[in-house]
Amino acid sequence: MNIQNFAIYVCLAFAVTLTACNKEKTSEPSAKTDPVVKTDDVAKSVPDGGPVTLLETEKLSESQAGENKSPLNSPKDSLSYQMKLLSTGDVEKLKTCFTERLRSSITTESVAKGKQELSSYTFDNLFASEERGEYEGSQTCNVKMKNGRTLTTFVLQDGQWLADTVWFQ
Repeated sequence: MNIQNFAIYVCLAFAVTLTACNKEKTSEPSAKTDPVVKTDDVAKSVPDGGPVTLLETEKLSESQAGENKSPLNSPKDSLSYQMKLLSTGDVEKLKTCFTERLRSSITTESVAKGKQELSSYTFDNLFASEERGEYEGSQTCNVKMKNGRTLTTFVLQDGQWLADTVWFQ
């Protein structure tokens, strides 16, 4: 199979997945979801590149509430949402951002420890670059920190980018 045919196959598979997800969403009653904090907007709101405060994140979230997007629709959005949940200490919502095998690792204690550590990092320090790939038929995204180390790997499951490592411990 040449590269062009492979690219067409990937696009077709992605389109089928999106169509299936959209059909599921239209058949379900609308539920209020947490608004998405776009990382580009967060970066623009902090000109000096310093840490983003919870208040700034909430203001951005409120301004985007009408968009009604999943907070896990991209690796960047997923990490931003996880940072917000970590800063508020919301253990239950944070568990839904991780793959099933890691959910039991997200505890009140681990979140409290991560919340302390989070204050010394900016989003740009944690998400400097991404490297897309595939593992066992699932799309993956390795997120690299500014210092070059891998922060976490996100796995695309049911249209949501879930972290496959507990990056804040």
